[in-house]
Amino acid sequence: MLLVVPHQPASAEILKGASGITQPLGLGYIAAFLERSGAKVAILDNSIEELGPAEFKRKVLELRPLIVGISVSSSSHNTALELARLVKEADGSVLVAAGGSHASALPHKILENPCVDFVVRGEGEETSLELLKAVKEGTDPAAVKGLVFRSGGQVIETPERPPVQDIDTLPFPAHHLMRMGQYSLPASRRLTSAPAAAIITSRGCPYGCYFCSHNNVFKGKVRFRSPKSVLAEIKHLRENFGVGEILFWDDSFLLDKERALEICGLIRESGIKITWSCSSRVDHITADLAREMRAAGCRLVSFGVESGSPEIRAKLNKGTDLEQIRRAVKICREHDLLSFCSFMLGTPGETEETAAETIAFARELDPDFAICCIFAPLPGSVFFDRFVLEGRLDVSTIDWDQYINLFSTVHPVIAAGELSKDRLMELQKIFFRKFYFGPRYIFRRLAKLRSLEHLMQDLRGLRSIFQLKGRKLR
Repeated sequence: MLLVVPHQPASAEILKGASGITQPLGLGYIAAFLERSGAKVAILDNSIEELGPAEFKRKVLELRPLIVGISVSSSSHNTALELARLVKEADGSVLVAAGGSHASALPHKILENPCVDFVVRGEGEETSLELLKAVKEGTDPAAVKGLVFRSGGQVIETPERPPVQDIDTLPFPAHHLMRMGQYSLPASRRLTSAPAAAIITSRGCPYGCYFCSHNNVFKGKVRFRSPKSVLAEIKHLRENFGVGEILFWDDSFLLDKERALEICGLIRESGIKITWSCSSRVDHITADLAREMRAAGCRLVSFGVESGSPEIRAKLNKGTDLEQIRRAVKICREHDLLSFCSFMLGTPGETEETAAETIAFARELDPDFAICCIFAPLPGSVFFDRFVLEGRLDVSTIDWDQYINLFSTVHPVIAAGELSKDRLMELQKIFFRKFYFGPRYIFRRLAKLRSLEHLMQDLRGLRSIFQLKGRKLR
């Protein structure tokens, strides 16, 4: 099986420099699971390799896979289907399977493309292995759970596959199949000059934010890896790939406080010198956790703030309040942890007044880094389903390239609140200008510079913001 990460569209040209490219862990887990069962696997990350059409087809012919599995996100939908077309053009006998969050949310729509033979819904390890065996042995794929496919002019949807319950049983992602030295973290999360890697220590999220699509794949129930397994992967990355910086890519690394404390303790006891960052809900971080995290090498915590308007937060079903956000950022500051806060503009109900509240709140919080996205209803989220039902979104006419709304050169796909698309993009620029270009922020960033690498990191982020401010819309 050849597993493919599509490249991003041209509309994401600024985003690539700002957000970096992290290892494709989803495909990495599938590859490792297949390898453990004796299958031959390759990973082609086209966001790194950037193969043109002729080169990509030559690669397919060279590897001669039975199946090409393509990871499909909303932003890479168009490029993913173009790669599927190139697979069939290179060798029509090769089957194409689409997976990932977007394909799981809209499997029937994906299968309308004649170049896609199967959609793998949800977690892909067991389904991919069983599909590969069925194709190799010539048996009926209808016996494989978690599939959607065409047969005899009809679309067949097999029963849903239950998520893997004990994720400690999964092998570490197949890092050896990736170009490890060519990946990079976002400019705002890059903390050292050492090689960096991402780790997932849990799957699922117990919360129900209406804008989020993560549980479309992971089905809500949280499953945790054991602290010993997490430490073992850190050692593996350190010893085999020279990794000195880790990004814990969980929805909320601090969801289980005792587990987080145990991971911190194991890192300290091991003597491994590793720098790391993580994401957390604002109501999960505490002073004692922050203290232990800092001692174990943590240097940055990311929070999803979304809005500074209580009215909008209620409509998003966030379940946290402004005082909890203030407390979380304050705890980070008091324990020498950098804070990164993400915001959204243009959510349902957004007005000039609520947008102004968000911009003012970002400045009041004064975290070390902030990002501002324009809302896009992602497939698999509550908002997406609602807008389709209401007729505000027509899935058949969407240009998925336009779902790139962070540092984008295209208008947002929908104005969900009371503000126009033009006004939302103007407000996004205002957000960045007011947050990053005040004298207080600039002097504070200069005071925290510790190396030439830190300076270059800040300059890369600054360059992306200048590109955003000067862009011409298409």
